[in-house]
Amino acid sequence: MRVGSYLGIPLKINPFFFLLLSGAVALGRLPQVIILFSVVVWHETAHVLMAKVYGLEIIEVELLPFGGVARLEALLQMNPTIEWIIAVVGPLSNLLLIGIAFGINVYYPIPSQWFTFFVQANAGMALFNLLPALPLDGGRILRSILVRKRGFKEATGTAVTVGQVIAVFLVLLGGVGVYLGQLNALVFVVMGFFVFFAAANERKAAAYVFMRYLTRKKQEIRLKRVLPVKELMATAESSIGEVFRQFQPPSYHLVWVIDLDGRILGFVDELALINALFDHGMDCKVGAVVRYTI
Repeated sequence: MRVGSYLGIPLKINPFFFLLLSGAVALGRLPQVIILFSVVVWHETAHVLMAKVYGLEIIEVELLPFGGVARLEALLQMNPTIEWIIAVVGPLSNLLLIGIAFGINVYYPIPSQWFTFFVQANAGMALFNLLPALPLDGGRILRSILVRKRGFKEATGTAVTVGQVIAVFLVLLGGVGVYLGQLNALVFVVMGFFVFFAAANERKAAAYVFMRYLTRKKQEIRLKRVLPVKELMATAESSIGEVFRQFQPPSYHLVWVIDLDGRILGFVDELALINALFDHGMDCKVGAVVRYTI
């Protein structure tokens, strides 16, 4: 449900968040929920500001019962280093808040109940988001590591599988706790279900990431009809990542591929490299994807 804008970005609140809010009011825990809400907004603001540093398009920010999601342009995954940095600043921002709280508490003592809750809320937010499960920050960090060797599709699939295994563990852990009479453990059950289905959605979205990038480039070709062409030279041992770093939009790129003795082996066009990037990752050798030989 869209409720307005945030730093010029569409802001959505998940319906389950309102359910959590209603339950908090009924239990007399509204102040705690407001603190949690503030912690989530701070966390997502860190992601948004870092994305703006890299000039990325931010589609929307959605607040969820156990955190939030800043949805960035799908092409972020093409640069695993940037995805890693944007993901990790969220948990780091919560650790920064903990440090600030301790600093303030030294000079201006905060009531122990609220100080403890604030620290626990930030620590819990950081630790939960560092779980290696998509769409959590830890899952994005895991994918950014795997994508260099395995390609986007396989890296996403692995991160989703790891996330769903963790989700099942959370559900079982919560179920045991509830069975033993610890009703607070029900939170782990809910978190587990949320992570499991959110990870499944990431698997479905993976195919659209590639199609979106490919479609954008094809639309650019159709709309402009004529694009400047930039030719590059790369050895067969060069990685796709090294070639992509030399791309200069809006040009369409043709890459001549040579062996180590300088003999021309053929050439490969930009769309073929995009396909190879998503299938095989940034470290794939250009020589493995030469499409046209001389």
